[in-house]
Amino acid sequence: MDRYIRDDLADILLGIDYDDLPDDVLKFTKRVILDTLACAMGGYDGPPTKIVRGYVDRYQASGEATILGDGRKTNRVLATFANGTALRYLDHNDYCYRRDPSHASGNVAAALAVAEAEGLSGREVILGTVVGYEMQLRLNHHCGSTWNRGWASATNLAMSGASLTSKLMGLDATQCANAIAIAGSHNNTLTESKHGNIPMLKATSEPYICKSGVEAAMMAADGLTGPEQIYEGRWGWIPVIAGDADTDAFRAPMDGHYMITETCLKPYAAEMMTQSSIQAAIDVVTKHDFDPREAEHIEARYHDFALKKPSWDPKKFNPQDRETADHSFPYCIAVSLLDRACGAEQFTDAKLKDPDVRTVMSRIELTVDDSLTALLPEKFGTAIKVTMPDGSVYEEICETPPGHPENPMSDDEIEAKFRRLSNHLMTDEQMDRAIAACWAIDSFEDLGEFAQLFTFD
Repeated sequence: MDRYIRDDLADILLGIDYDDLPDDVLKFTKRVILDTLACAMGGYDGPPTKIVRGYVDRYQASGEATILGDGRKTNRVLATFANGTALRYLDHNDYCYRRDPSHASGNVAAALAVAEAEGLSGREVILGTVVGYEMQLRLNHHCGSTWNRGWASATNLAMSGASLTSKLMGLDATQCANAIAIAGSHNNTLTESKHGNIPMLKATSEPYICKSGVEAAMMAADGLTGPEQIYEGRWGWIPVIAGDADTDAFRAPMDGHYMITETCLKPYAAEMMTQSSIQAAIDVVTKHDFDPREAEHIEARYHDFALKKPSWDPKKFNPQDRETADHSFPYCIAVSLLDRACGAEQFTDAKLKDPDVRTVMSRIELTVDDSLTALLPEKFGTAIKVTMPDGSVYEEICETPPGHPENPMSDDEIEAKFRRLSNHLMTDEQMDRAIAACWAIDSFEDLGEFAQLFTFD
């Protein structure tokens, strides 16, 4: 019998067992879940989130999975879509960067929805999350740069959503392989969605693709088959979408390392490559205590990958909306220098129009620093150099962005992030219970009870 890549992956992913997960992986996954739900609370009132909830209202089916926030129930597919949009809206959710950037937190929305629909426990949510991240980050790490070929990182969520759903629904290896193949055949997202003025579509890309992965597993469970050589075939995913792949590493058996532990959390509500520049900006103005409005020139030095990111295109230098501003290097640096912070409150319409922000932005120059490029992909830093009218020069470098596994957020910082993003929706007591529930999610047998702790309408 021929062995295809999809078959090896199915065996690997289905072979991941909760009881085998090391304590550090369990703890890290809880951190990811808490951080992701913080982002979902923060994005609950976002325009695209409201649009998607309206869509769900029109096409609501069985009440098997909870929509976080309002507590209504819908089917697992639409719950993945609605909750995934909320957690993605602020661009505050986690990421990983190797060959390409990748946002894997959409897997949490799918794991919660599928586990609740299947009557599973919090332990299965952890397991499904680990499986989803493993699949997505293997694609990210070991396959060629889809980004440089015009495919956004959301593309990989189809196969991760299919994988975790297969695991949680108890599919066999053949069904899981078909689920992966079905998902990989239908779902690819263009990077054009990140260029120019970024549309609201950005918040829906990952959840839309992930829900398709959930659907793929459901269809595979009913007997639908997918292409055997979805990856390696002449017109397969690797040659057409990725361009190349280290197939040995991609399909290598588990060796005790779980990809989820390579995830970076975001202390700041902005695009991943802005995290180090925001930190460097806050550090330089805090340390030297100058008025950014008086700066004569501000140089921000980046690695060369920044030149390939949509953050570099001209419309990011004059952002007119929230979606574009959180991908704008000059904007994020300017507000960080002025406010010594970069959270959701730095992306209001008033802040976008603030003349002080625009003045500081006009004095920012973006350049490439070969010494920072040399650190990729392990580190992706930024240097901020400020020159004042009297000739004074202030400079700070952030080589490893905050939230990176080598520069991690503390548990207290993640909890503070949850409170900061939820306090307009939840009382202190509600936030206390929600945070405690995330740390103890493995003790929940009824996920409906868990989900109700994140409802407030």
